[in-house]
Amino acid sequence: MRRILAVLFVLFLGSSCARGLNYNALEDYMAAGNCPLATRYIEEKEKSYGSNRKLLFLLDAAQINMLCGNYQKSNEYFHQAEQLAEELWTKSITRETAAFIINDYTRPYAGEDFEKALINLFSAINYLMLGDYEEALVECRRLDANLNMFNDKYERKNVYKEDAFGRYLSGMVYEAVHNLQDAYIDYYKAFNVFKDYQKNYGTPVPSLLVDDLLRVGEAVGRLDELKHELDIDSIQWLSQKKAEKLGKIVLIHFNGEAPVKEEDKIFVPTKHGPVTLAFPRFVVTPPSCRDSKLVVESESVNIEAETELVEDINSIAVKNLDDRKGRVVAKTIARAVAKQAVVDAATKGIKSKAQRDLAKLIFNIANIALERADTRSWRTLPGEIYLTRVFLPEGRYNTYVRLCGGVKRPVETVEVKAGETKFLLFETMY
Repeated sequence: MRRILAVLFVLFLGSSCARGLNYNALEDYMAAGNCPLATRYIEEKEKSYGSNRKLLFLLDAAQINMLCGNYQKSNEYFHQAEQLAEELWTKSITRETAAFIINDYTRPYAGEDFEKALINLFSAINYLMLGDYEEALVECRRLDANLNMFNDKYERKNVYKEDAFGRYLSGMVYEAVHNLQDAYIDYYKAFNVFKDYQKNYGTPVPSLLVDDLLRVGEAVGRLDELKHELDIDSIQWLSQKKAEKLGKIVLIHFNGEAPVKEEDKIFVPTKHGPVTLAFPRFVVTPPSCRDSKLVVESESVNIEAETELVEDINSIAVKNLDDRKGRVVAKTIARAVAKQAVVDAATKGIKSKAQRDLAKLIFNIANIALERADTRSWRTLPGEIYLTRVFLPEGRYNTYVRLCGGVKRPVETVEVKAGETKFLLFETMY
């Protein structure tokens, strides 16, 4: 019996983990607009994450600094997060074995595939806010490369194998640096990926993308290629010659809360006692408002442009977890079998049947507490991303966002020149 208690002690010790951050407090600081307190809170609570949540600390610190306008510092955290995620992706066999026998909390959180890909997307947006378009393009290319790398390891490919918004954003940046050939290629790829988005996530092809594709396609002499894809005669678009004489303002709008993982448990009776199986699932909280407009004003201009959904992170998260559900189930069942083998081995030397049955009962009861679904996730992501853009004469403009027909909320004052693109970031997450 002492041997059983010793085994249980080791298992409980190995399964223990830090509780992580108090997200309610962080959300209160962000809702109050107190960015200094929010960023300081994250940094002061680094130890609360524990060694197995270091990636989540880096992601949260990066995201909160991004929302607070600290784009350079945010990218420092994002780059650390990407490096750590790559290291954890090739984690040691020892850690894998411990996680296999006990539960996934015994190993450092390496991130869902979509979370790791979004590191590059958000890092690219940071560079756009800093005006560094070349580095933004590097991050867009890394986003695509990482998604290919993640999917190559699976026999059954994930639905989320390309990021439509990342492709669209890359095309916009190529156009901003006057590389129309590559802009057309990424617009066309984004157009086709959005078709998959519509099928898998219910996210339609943005009309803005169609206009951009036709405008740039016409400019590079590839309009004929699109005639079998689109009813060109029924669509009007701004010519590239006119667009180049105007400035462009692009609004990226982060909206709503990130999906949160919760645990589902089932108990399977066996001749050795109950076996516990635990699985994670994402729970989505829909945003209260999904209607936003960019308002641009000057003495002579007053324009409103409605945003369009370009990235439904909620749906991507749910579908991504569903895609790997078979792998999670297989691993959970195998772990249950392995734990039962540990029980049999640990009780083999007990001669008394009564004591042996009692030991197995104790072990199986302990297993109910030990078996836990991995509910760690990147909690500071937005639930959805919206986008719009306007062309307008060069000049100085005040920009606002109007939510669900309400009052205008100021963003910033922007000065834009002919042929220049300026990106704005706005959030309604808290």
